[in-house]
Amino acid sequence: MRVMKGFTLIEILVVLFIVSLLTGLVVANLPAFVSQADFEEEADRLKFVFEYGLETAQVDAVEIGVELATDSYGFVIFDESSQTWMPADAPQLKHHTLPEGLILALTTEGEPLRLIEPTEETQASNDTGISNAPQPELLLLSSGETSIFELSLVAEDGWWMGLSTEGFGDFVLSSTPIERDES
Repeated sequence: MRVMKGFTLIEILVVLFIVSLLTGLVVANLPAFVSQADFEEEADRLKFVFEYGLETAQVDAVEIGVELATDSYGFVIFDESSQTWMPADAPQLKHHTLPEGLILALTTEGEPLRLIEPTEETQASNDTGISNAPQPELLLLSSGETSIFELSLVAEDGWWMGLSTEGFGDFVLSSTPIERDES
């Protein structure tokens, strides 16, 4: 009797078919993993710049404002001598545009606040003939206090993360919305 070594052609084809199916499943889900990682990285960046901004306000004894639009944010510093808001000089606090597919939504003290759309901002400055002077939606004060807010970072795919504070500088990043008392 003859002893056979190796695999038959059918066995090899079955294994190749299974491997190709598994590869197809992994490749099809790969963009979801990448976009979720980008989303989480942007949420972490948002928390970092708010903490850095508050620390800067306390150390430098200045008042810092946060300008928000649906697709971007930036920090401004109140200049006592000119009584105006000036763009922040620190690289971490410069204007930052969110990656495509991410938007910001702001709730202050339980009330939603409408953020300016990017096209509205340029249109408003053209309609009035006056350049848009910075008007921050949130404040980071030198005393360590902040505006009470919940800033939501929302992705087109339905992911949601919120950055919030109760007004004393402890910024909390969460993946579930905060329920506030209505009293």
